[in-house]
Amino acid sequence: MFENLFNVFSRREAPVKKAERRPLTPEFRNRLIMLLQDQLRGYFADFLAKLQRQVAYLHGTLQLSSSGSNHIPQEDLLDFLLTCSDEHFLDAIELIFRSQLPGITWPDNDLIPIINQLFQVDDLPYHLTAYTTEEFESSFHGTPATEMRIAEYPCVIRKDSEIPHRTAMEPALNILAGAGFQHANKEFLEALEDHRKSDFGDCLTKCGSAFESVMKVICDKNSIGYKQTDTASVLLKTLLANAKLDGFWEQPLIMIATLRNRLSSSHGAGTQPKAVPEHVATYVVNATASAILLLCGEFS
Repeated sequence: MFENLFNVFSRREAPVKKAERRPLTPEFRNRLIMLLQDQLRGYFADFLAKLQRQVAYLHGTLQLSSSGSNHIPQEDLLDFLLTCSDEHFLDAIELIFRSQLPGITWPDNDLIPIINQLFQVDDLPYHLTAYTTEEFESSFHGTPATEMRIAEYPCVIRKDSEIPHRTAMEPALNILAGAGFQHANKEFLEALEDHRKSDFGDCLTKCGSAFESVMKVICDKNSIGYKQTDTASVLLKTLLANAKLDGFWEQPLIMIATLRNRLSSSHGAGTQPKAVPEHVATYVVNATASAILLLCGEFS
């Protein structure tokens, strides 16, 4: 019941100074509630009651609203959503998709792209990721069968600027939400979380891991031989040998792994602590997204 309840935005993200963060607008909050009402229709009242219970569990309180007068769960939740902190509102958005609420479907859900449009309308620096699924082996009346399950639930991430996000980050996340990329997707999302928490060394480590995972998936999808122990350099040489890209692409692409090896804690800091500046981590995050797009596009 509580497996995914507490891994929400406010518990993953480091606090950000209010001066550095554009606040959620009242109009955004109102639009989201109206969207849920329009999309869920007959499920809306039951949906609100069950979401109220999930949010109440998250906060460890029987009543969410500070007014003390809302005894109906639906009214209690609505009052809370209109008055709570931005972080707690974003938590509630995530809980919508991980609490098995009535009217919420997966893996394709029309609410996710519309919520992202609402973020854009008010120029809010957030993006809601899609479901990531994976296949697993099961049985049906004794007969082997393949089923689908959720590997990663939608989560809210911060975006640093609109153009890199729209042209690189969002398309890369869409690719990683596809079949076969669940490990790379998990690593890249963790890299984004580390960046937001200012854990820039760990961010570089996970970017490098995601880059390697993507190259292995591309090899698998294209029947290109490799070893699980191959380094990023070997994997990249293998892919370029089977691609139409010129050889000079090796140097800019391998920089992701080079910076991981030189600056992150993946190989130990020794007696000298390794301090990774924020702008370097930002470069590596964007470079990783761009590299994923380039290589996946080359082998599509």
